[in-house]
Amino acid sequence: MKRLIPFVAVVALAGCANEEVFTMQDVSPQKYDLRDLDYDGVIEARELCDDTTLGANVDNDGCPTDKTVKQSFRIDVKFPNNSSELLPRHYTSLEQLAEFLTDQKGAIVTIEGHASKTGNSAHNLTLSQSRAQAVADALVNDFGIPAARVEAIGYGDTEPLIDEDTDDAHEVNRRVMATLSGSYNTTDMRWTIFTSAD
Repeated sequence: MKRLIPFVAVVALAGCANEEVFTMQDVSPQKYDLRDLDYDGVIEARELCDDTTLGANVDNDGCPTDKTVKQSFRIDVKFPNNSSELLPRHYTSLEQLAEFLTDQKGAIVTIEGHASKTGNSAHNLTLSQSRAQAVADALVNDFGIPAARVEAIGYGDTEPLIDEDTDDAHEVNRRVMATLSGSYNTTDMRWTIFTSAD
């Protein structure tokens, strides 16, 4: 009887077997491109932005997200007494500012002209405006920055850096400063352990 049970089981199961046997294909064709060629975490099948900056935060389409940045960019241009003439040495600072403005199309710059307390206040106000305008004109005419993005304001002798009646104080106070007062967008980068808290 012990030998009969396995035999009956085999015969019974053989009778239930379906004669159609499904054979698996060797390779399934890949319908979507699952590679990530720019290493942004989005597969090529969904990628809308090739060449994403490495390490950028991206949306579901693989496009980098932007963040708005507000930044001050200061230059100091010192003028001789009673002068608003730009000297060749001033152009190094202006070139750096112009490069920044060229890269960041949304930034607007305010040029602030200042004067020392020598002379009368009305003349100093006019002189400081001339100094600011000289720098603004150089940015527009020599570096191609659109005039709509450059503003010149003269403060006269009302905002001295050093409030003293010395030659050194007067020299420091005869200046032009540039301050970015706009914002611009830049690629938002992913946080890493090397990210600094700005």
